[in-house]
Amino acid sequence: MTEEVKIVNLADAPEFMEEVSQWLWLEWAKADGYSLEEIIYRTKYASQRDTVPQMLVAVWQDKPVGVVSLWLNDLKTRQDLSPWMATLYVKDEYRNMHIGQKLQIASIEAVRALHRYDCLYLITKLNGYYERLGWKFVDEAPTGGGAHERIYRYDL
Repeated sequence: MTEEVKIVNLADAPEFMEEVSQWLWLEWAKADGYSLEEIIYRTKYASQRDTVPQMLVAVWQDKPVGVVSLWLNDLKTRQDLSPWMATLYVKDEYRNMHIGQKLQIASIEAVRALHRYDCLYLITKLNGYYERLGWKFVDEAPTGGGAHERIYRYDL
C-alpha cells in the first residue's frame, strides 16, 4: 500500500453509505432478520459529527475498505457502560494491513475529542487482538444460548 489509508467520518462521505451498510448487514444484521433497508436507515442516522453515534470509514484509493462505529450502547445487559466502539470491519482483501488498528485509533481519538467521556468500551469474541492497542479486559458477558463475549475498556 503506497498510498495512505485515510479515516473519514461517514457523515462527510455519504457516497459510501450504501456500501458500508451492506457490509454491516452481511456481517451482523442479516442473520438477525434485519433487512438491508433497515440497516441503511440506521447507518444514515448513526452517522453524526461531534457526538455519539458516529461512523468512521477507512478509505484507500477513493474506495471504502473498512468501518467502525461509535454507539452509546452495544450491550443491552450493560446499560451502565458508555460509549462503545462497535462493528469494526475491514474487507477481506485489506485485512492484515493494520487498517483495523487505524480504525481503532481513530475511534479513540474521536471519543477523546468530545471531552465528555473518560473511557470507551467494546464487546468481542476475540481474545488477544484488542489488548495490543491497550484495551483492558473488564468482564465476560452472557450473550444468550450459553455463549459469552468479552467486554474491554480503553481509558482515555
